[in-house]
Amino acid sequence: MKKKSLKAFSLVELLIALSIFAVVSIAIYSTFNSGFKVLHKVKDIDLAQQSFIFKVERLAKELRQATHLRKLLLTGAKTSVSFGGIVDDQPSRVTYYFDKSSQNFIRQADHLADIITDEKKIDPELKSKGAVFLKKVNEIKFAYLYRDLKKNIYAWAEEWKEDFLPLAIQVTISTDKQNYVTTIFLPTA
Repeated sequence: MKKKSLKAFSLVELLIALSIFAVVSIAIYSTFNSGFKVLHKVKDIDLAQQSFIFKVERLAKELRQATHLRKLLLTGAKTSVSFGGIVDDQPSRVTYYFDKSSQNFIRQADHLADIITDEKKIDPELKSKGAVFLKKVNEIKFAYLYRDLKKNIYAWAEEWKEDFLPLAIQVTISTDKQNYVTTIFLPTA
């Protein structure tokens, strides 16, 4: 009589197959898990950069807004700029400045009614409380483009106290993660 052989897996073969399946499963899981972590990190960085760029564009928009007061109020230094604008439907002086001690870029708006002195001059002191515009900033630099008519060249100045508007204002913002430079051209009319 012939013995019928049964075809089946032995316990050792079954354990080896399960081990191989577990190793492959762990490798696939860690690959997908790493991919999701990278995706979330990139998404968070992208949102932070979008927020940063949005705020810088807000500054640019405010600088470009033409008011009849801007020429009188535009003054600038290496780490600050003040200009005329409309805030809460009132003519105002808007000031952006870098607070080195807190490493924050501050936006402050003073209504003209609050900063005009009895002699009908504009008080250079900032009156209202500023709000943090950008946090964790290492450095801010402003530069002012003008045309030097004597030398017939375009030049950049670190300060602006002229009675005419510059052609453009360059803003450099340095953070731990990036350096951002933009040039804001002002309307001439």
